[in-house]
Amino acid sequence: MRRMAATLTLLAAFALGGCGGSDEPAGSGVGGGAATTAAPGPTTAPAGNEPAVLEDGRHPVYLKTVDPGRRTITFDLIQFFTGDAATKAAAEDGKESPPPNDVYIRNVNSRLRTLPVAADAPITANTLTAQSSGSATKNVSLTLDELAGYFPNSGADPFWITVDQGQVTKMAQQYLP
Repeated sequence: MRRMAATLTLLAAFALGGCGGSDEPAGSGVGGGAATTAAPGPTTAPAGNEPAVLEDGRHPVYLKTVDPGRRTITFDLIQFFTGDAATKAAAEDGKESPPPNDVYIRNVNSRLRTLPVAADAPITANTLTAQSSGSATKNVSLTLDELAGYFPNSGADPFWITVDQGQVTKMAQQYLP
């Protein structure tokens, strides 16, 4: 009897997991054109029975707001492709293919999500530093307060966020040439 109940519970979870995911990006191509899943479906948040905004893992996003007082970020989930995956995705969307700088970003919906940011979450942003041979990219560590001040200049740049149990545990700005 327990086995049948467990099987029914598992089947119900699969059925519910497939609901409502049509506005989610199917995946993001990262590093060498390999595709990874950006957000295939809801998971359970640690605080209750509400679905989490994002599955555990690393996701490309556009930051929309940073609220250091509430320790939250609001973002737009995107798909980030490189290499052969970028060429293929751009062609599928009728855009320049291969794309400039071998990078293609797809944003299939405008749904905004808000997640809390862990107190110890490392946050890095890019800066250009002058060097004798030109300029180079350098990742700079920031606090959430500093990111909120930095944010107005970086809203168009993608970030990678790492989510663990409904909370952001790491944030890093993606360098784009």
